[in-house]
Amino acid sequence: MGEFLVSKKGIGYLILYGSQIFNLNLVMTGIIVLSIVAAIMYYIVLYIEKKLTRT
Repeated sequence: MGEFLVSKKGIGYLILYGSQIFNLNLVMTGIIVLSIVAAIMYYIVLYIEKKLTRT
């Protein structure tokens, strides 16, 4: 959330900037990239959790 409010670069900044200049392509691209990164991080954590809890 902090990235959306005070950053000067990054995915959150691109989403906010795109919405300010009414560039829907920039906003949607940022959201898609953010979603893909979040999904990858989720599956990495899920994999690590399965490895550590398997006894």
